[in-house]
Amino acid sequence: MLAEFRKHTGSVLSGVFGGAAFDQVALVPVAAAVDRTGRFAENFADRGVRSGFSALLSIWADPVDRQAEAEWLKERHRDVRGRGQGEYAGVRYSALNPQTWIWVGVSGMFLSLNTFTPCTGHVLRPEEKEAAYQFVREGFRGLELASRAGKLPPDLASAEQYYEHMVEHELAASPFLVQQYAGLKKLPLPTLGISPAARAVLTPLWLLVRPLVGHVIQVCSAQVMHPEVRRMVGFELLPRHDREFALYRWVLRTAWRLLPDRSKLVPLAHNRLQYEKLVAVHKRYALDSFAPPERSGGCPV
Repeated sequence: MLAEFRKHTGSVLSGVFGGAAFDQVALVPVAAAVDRTGRFAENFADRGVRSGFSALLSIWADPVDRQAEAEWLKERHRDVRGRGQGEYAGVRYSALNPQTWIWVGVSGMFLSLNTFTPCTGHVLRPEEKEAAYQFVREGFRGLELASRAGKLPPDLASAEQYYEHMVEHELAASPFLVQQYAGLKKLPLPTLGISPAARAVLTPLWLLVRPLVGHVIQVCSAQVMHPEVRRMVGFELLPRHDREFALYRWVLRTAWRLLPDRSKLVPLAHNRLQYEKLVAVHKRYALDSFAPPERSGGCPV
């Protein structure tokens, strides 16, 4: 089951739950930072893709690249500090404040944990869920800060308690948060890896389908959110949304069951699994021993 969960962390199918990461923006200093730095004002689809690529390196890269990415992220986030503007005027923010930094990390870990069953149909037993948490925690360990407050919760129970505490005492609704979640229906066309000519061709079609794409992301994301976070982003789940989500779950689970890994996993994850399979083959045919063979009877040669 842990192998299935590991694949899930590298699956393109989980992209429909990307809006669940808006719980990060419910922390006021995070909202002030993303508003002040214009992360939503720019092409936030590109921002989301870039963030996803970074998270994938944390789990699927080799140890050297994983640590290098973690150090690079911490170094670059030193610049994200200051005071908010407009609605957040006077709010001080610093990306490397331990509370802010750890909250973003825990949110990312729970995103993988909370979307596993809807995506795959598999239900983790308690011990399997703990193992899954430890797996993503190990991937994110390089992002921890030096201070004691900058460490990730040591186990799933601690992480759940931490999350509930943050929801109850630290997170807050805001017009900005509601506006940005509603803006998912106006998701811009990503530019990464798309040539200007291809973008010109795809844009008219994208403008037609993006309200539907954004709606699917809103519904799927809201279904896996903490109820209080869902209230903060201003999305009300109606009975028709439950019926829709049942259909989306069926599509996701069917795709998970039928699609080959090459189609449902990002290239980094797929290539890593192929590498591990090849290593296993080499080990299977390796010599058992380099000692001289034992001989029974006869004359030694």
